[in-house]
Amino acid sequence: MWIDLVDAIASLAKLVDEENDRLTMPINHPDLPGIVAAKSRLAGQVEAETARLAREDPDWLATLDPDDRGKVTALIETLLRRLSINANLLDRRIRLCDDLMGAIAAEAQRLTGARSTVYGVRGTLRLNENPAPISVNGQF
Repeated sequence: MWIDLVDAIASLAKLVDEENDRLTMPINHPDLPGIVAAKSRLAGQVEAETARLAREDPDWLATLDPDDRGKVTALIETLLRRLSINANLLDRRIRLCDDLMGAIAAEAQRLTGARSTVYGVRGTLRLNENPAPISVNGQF
């Protein structure tokens, strides 16, 4: 029944909203992996319910009465807006982490002087800049 889909979409929208709230804060939240796992499960449930409804009746949304169709449509639009915000927040976090790792690697290379010079066959010099070894401790 389409009510199961509506419940799953509403739960997913609420969970995405909670994740967005945590992603806007500058601190790391220990419950974020649990939220991501629950979000993945709910996304799978939404996909499964959508596939089941489409298999049983390809025109299931059109057969709903206008009030119910409007509720489902509004709920899907709300979810899509929240997912768009979520994608932007995650993209910003990933770019920030990439920039931070790049700055750490550049500083480590500057401090260690991980450079070497290689003589070529014809007496040419070639400067190699070896990447500085960096390890990240995932526990804080």
